[in-house]
Amino acid sequence: MKKSTEQTIRALLDQFGLEPKEGDFERFGDVLDLYVANLEKLRALDLGDAEIGPTFNPKPRKE
Repeated sequence: MKKSTEQTIRALLDQFGLEPKEGDFERFGDVLDLYVANLEKLRALDLGDAEIGPTFNPKPRKE
């Protein structure tokens, strides 16, 4: 996880009076890295005017 992202997450947690536990940032980083990678894939698609129908799969595929 980028240092700036970690600082942003810390600021949000502080704003709500929450303190991360040991290892939380490593887990946040794993989830955030996966999310960002998938978001970049979506942004790279040229769908033109096509409507999309997003779906949710609770079991991520292994790549």
